[in-house]
This record gives sequence, structure tokens and C-alpha cells, in this order.
Amino acid sequence: MKKIKEIILKKSLELFNKFGVAEVSIRQISSEIGISHSNLIYHFKTKQDIIISLHGQLLNSALELNNKSKSNDNFIDGLLETTEIGFQILHDYRFLMIEINHIMRENEKLKQIFLEVEKIRASMYKEAIQNAISQGLMREELYDNEYDNFIEHIKIFSDFWISSSEIYDTGDHAAIIKKYSNLFVTLFYPYLTEEGRKKIAGSLL
Repeated sequence: MKKIKEIILKKSLELFNKFGVAEVSIRQISSEIGISHSNLIYHFKTKQDIIISLHGQLLNSALELNNKSKSNDNFIDGLLETTEIGFQILHDYRFLMIEINHIMRENEKLKQIFLEVEKIRASMYKEAIQNAISQGLMREELYDNEYDNFIEHIKIFSDFWISSSEIYDTGDHAAIIKKYSNLFVTLFYPYLTEEGRKKIAGSLL
């Protein structure tokens, strides 16, 4: 049973990324896999259930990456490594990011999950920023809630860079991911100390 569910999710991800959620039906997914419609809905009653499961896969990959990043004692090294890997994970599930507004309107359950995940993501960034300050790589706040505002900037960039890339970029996916992960990292530059800036500038050349 587990194998069939994995096959369904893999094929659904492929089709959603290629055609978009609205253009893919449950019957199309079952036909592509070579199983009956009733067999598919035994495992996933609706297309929305499939989307929730795919989001769960993405979330698990992101949490594993965050746990791995905590083992890196240097904030800059960890930021550079995990950003590129994290952006690859997002790109693997790009339909979720490209169609985020439509999906959230159609799927209230996923919207609530997404909002709770955002709270976790914000706390992770707060922890990482405090570690960077303690390492002398990021400066203290210049005004109240400066880093809370910065985390909002991070959220906006993270949620919508793929939509931007779909409009403005063509060609190799690896090059696109490299471009946007570098752009993301440069968001940190104004908040870095002189030591932090030297480390990050050398890595982005």
C-alpha cells in the first residue's frame, strides 16, 4: 500500500509541476499510473489530499535540512550551503510555490498548516540570527523589531522567487537555483559585521 501511495505522489508531483494543479485531474493521475480511479481514491479521496501529502514531503525535507544546518558551527557556511539545497527542494515542489494563492484559497486545511509552518520557519530564522550575532557575524538591531521585519522580507522572497523565475528566466534549472540562492544570501549583507561581509563576499564571487 505504501508503495502505491508513493507512486501516486510521485506522478502527481510530476504532473502538477508540468501542467499546474487546475489542469490535472484525479482520473488523469490514475490513467498515467495505470491504476483504476477507484484504486486511487482509496488512497487519496481528493486532489487536495494529494497536495497536502506533497506539502508534507516538502516540509519533512526542509526540517531535515534545518536540523543538518544546526551541526554547522559557522553561520555563513551554513547559510550558503542550506540556501542552495533548500531552494532545490522548493524547486522540486515548485507547483506549490507558483500556485500558492490559488491553492490556499481552495484548500483551507493546507492554508492553516502553511500558517503554522510559517511560525516555525520564523522562529528558526530568529534562532539562526541570534547565533550569527553571538558569532560576531551579524550586528545587533539598529531599531526595535528590525530583524522581525527582515524575516518578513525573507518570507516574501522565499515564497515567490520561483514565480519570478518562471517569468524572467529560461534554461538550466541548476543555474536558476544558483542565481536565486545567491540573491537570497545577499539579503543578509546589510546586517552582517565586517567579518561576516568578508566571508560572504568571498563565497559569492
